[in-house]
This record gives sequence, structure tokens and C-alpha cells, in this order.
Amino acid sequence: MKNLFRLLFRKDFYESIPYEDLMSRQRFTLFRIFTYTAFLASIASALQIQALFSEIQSVPVILIILASIILTNFFLVKRDDKLPVAYMISVFVGFLVVHIQAYSAGGLINSGTIYLTVLLMTAFMLLGTKAGKWFTVMAIASVGVLFYATEFTTWTSYAMFQNDIHLIRQDALSTFILGLFLVAAQSNYMHSGKNVIIERITVQKDQLEISNRKLQEYTVHLERTNRELDKFASIVSHDLKAPLRAIGNLTGWIEEDAGDTLVPEARTHFDMIKQRVKRMEDLINAILDYSRADERTGEEVKIVTKELIEETMDFIGKPENVTLEIQPNMPVMISDKIRLQQVFSNLLGNAVKYNDKTDIHINVSVKEKESAWEFSVKDNGPGIESQYHEKVFVIFQTLNRRDDVESTGVGLAIVKKIIEDQGGKIWVESDGKSGCDFKFTWPKIKKEKDSILIAAPIIV
Repeated sequence: MKNLFRLLFRKDFYESIPYEDLMSRQRFTLFRIFTYTAFLASIASALQIQALFSEIQSVPVILIILASIILTNFFLVKRDDKLPVAYMISVFVGFLVVHIQAYSAGGLINSGTIYLTVLLMTAFMLLGTKAGKWFTVMAIASVGVLFYATEFTTWTSYAMFQNDIHLIRQDALSTFILGLFLVAAQSNYMHSGKNVIIERITVQKDQLEISNRKLQEYTVHLERTNRELDKFASIVSHDLKAPLRAIGNLTGWIEEDAGDTLVPEARTHFDMIKQRVKRMEDLINAILDYSRADERTGEEVKIVTKELIEETMDFIGKPENVTLEIQPNMPVMISDKIRLQQVFSNLLGNAVKYNDKTDIHINVSVKEKESAWEFSVKDNGPGIESQYHEKVFVIFQTLNRRDDVESTGVGLAIVKKIIEDQGGKIWVESDGKSGCDFKFTWPKIKKEKDSILIAAPIIV
């Protein structure tokens, strides 16, 4: 019996529709309800009409054929991409059933025309708004035709009821009750717990509420961990700097005490110790800068980008052999000036610091995108080979020996962190021979922090 019901309801086909395609599953369920309802109603009308006559009548035969088409159409569709065609056939044939049976049951006065409301509701649900409007036009036209036929021609009659007013009233009562029941049944399904969409939303709502609770706990834990890490970084930096300063001071005292008796080789070693102490202190400061890069925010103010770039270059110190060229059409924007200045400070500083040319040339340009500004800081230095294009943005990664060029390897990592926090991205273009072109996007409107909590529950 269970297998028979699976076959009649086409459960296998229903389950083949993608689980996440809620609307397709919903429509197929309504298609099934409409198919069996229309089939049974058509057969019942045909038998009711034929029972009144001793000879076979044409209208009952037509209704049985149309009922067979509705049922066959339901079982013939094999692919979900063919379902819209099957829906169209079903609704159109149902429309013909309502229209044709009316001719022998009082024309427009026939109570069966109430089924047009069921057809319109089904058309909108199965075929969408556009097709639903077309069927609305057809229904109105059908009512007009039946009105004309009833009032001005002899095309319609009460032959189905043998002109018996008692039978007409009984049919009107049963038709109205059944019609209202069908509309109520379909509407109830749309809003009941059996509705696949409502059911799925309810399940997802419960899952989201559970996830929200977990995320709230995770957020509290994460905030507490971040505070502890900030405190830890400050304490560690202080505790590390103290012995470093002591080493530096002791080195200086030993040099002073030794005076001229200190051999050149030993003095070189002392210089190396002081250099390493300074490097270690710079690394500690760089770690603190990186950990706090997303905290050093400023107010959103009006920025004249050209002036900001010039101020930044003057601040870091522009050597005489450096030419800074700023292309026209630099934007005027409302943004975080402090953070944008940090970005340009690092990029311009690197363009000078790592350049091996006698005459250093830096070119800054911009392109306007739909939602962001794409800046370019291009230099004529040695370039970066393609295999290192990602590595340069990793913290503590440098391409030069620290004894050749003093660097913490944190600057570009901080730049990347700042830009991504704004909602932009940064990358480098270089063939490894003729300079580097660092490009980054700066959103016209800063992205909001991703909300991991859903403030309002879904109301079902």
C-alpha cells in the first residue's frame, strides 16, 4: 500500500527535485493537489450529466477525455525543467472543463463557474504572476462569452438538471461548498505546517537560534581573548624591552670603561650587539603596531588625496634624488585620514628604502571604480619576482638580508590589514626587473563589520 501511495503521489519524482529548491517542491505539491482534484471533479460532472440520459452524450465524453489528459499529464512529466509546461497544460485543461460543462448546466448562471477562482489561484501559484494575469483575462472573457450565450442565444440550457429547479438548487449548494472547500484547502496548505517552505523556514529558524546562541558565546569568548592578548602583548613588550635596554646600557658602559684599550675587532662586535638590540626593539614595536593596526582609527574627514600624499612624503623625508609624480584627478573623499596616511607612508617609504637606482622615481595614480578608488604606487626599483608577490605581505617576511637593509618585515602586513579592514584589497604587479607597482582599492564607503548575529528572528 505504501508503494502504491508513493506511485500515486509521485514521491520519487518529488524527492528528485533539489532539496534547496523550495519553490519547485512547493509548486509540485500544489500541482499534485490540483491534478487529483480536477480529475475527480471532471469525472463526477461527466457521470452526473450522463446519468440523466439514456443515450451517451457528447459533453460527458469530452469531460472524461479532459480528465484523462489532466491525469496523464501528471504522470508523463519526467524532468523538473518540463514542469512549467505540465503546469500550463493542467491549468488550461481545467479551464476548458469549467467552461464546457457550463453549457449544459445553465451557462453563466451555473454555480460551477466558481471553479474559475480555484483555477486563477492555481495559475498564479504554479505559473507565476504573468501567466496568472493571462488566465485572469481568459476567465473574464469566458464569463463574457457565457453571459452572451445565456442571455442572447440558445447555446446553453439546464439539460444537465432536466430543468428541475430542485436539482439546480442542490447542485448550487454542493458546488459552492466544494468550491469554497478547494480554495480553503489550497490556502490552508500555503500557510500550514505541512507547507514545505514554511516547514523549512521553521527548521532553519530553530537552527539559526541555536547558532546565534553559540555565536554569542563565541563572540564573548573572542572579545575576552582579544583583551587578554592585548594585555599580554603590552606586558611582554615591556618585559622584553627592559632587558634589551639593560644590554644596550651595559654595552655602552663596557665601551666607556675600556676606552682606547678596546681593540677594533671587539669594538666591531659591540657595535653589532647594539645593532641587534635596536633591531629586537624595533621588532617588538612592530609586533605591537601590527596587533593594534585595526584599533588606530580616526574620524571620517574630508581628504584631499593629493595633499595627503605630499604631506606623507614630506613627513617620511624626501631625499634629493627622489622624484614624486602625482597624477591628476586625485579624489577628494570622506574617509579615515589616519589609516590612509599609514598606507601611503609604508608604500612610499618602501619605494625609497628598497630602491637601488641613483635617481628614484615614484608615480602615484588612481582609477575610479564603481564602489572604490584603485590607487597605484609605482617605482623604478629592482622589482619583485612573481613567486614573492604574496610573500611580501606576510608578517616578518623580507626579501633583503636585514644586515643589508634594516627592516622588521611588518610594514606591508600592517598595510594589508588596514586595507582589508576597510573592505579593500592590495596586490603587487612586477616582472622582477623594472620596478614594482603596488595597487590597492580603497572603498568609497567603508564596509560595515560583518554581523555574525541575526538581530530579529524569522516570524512564521
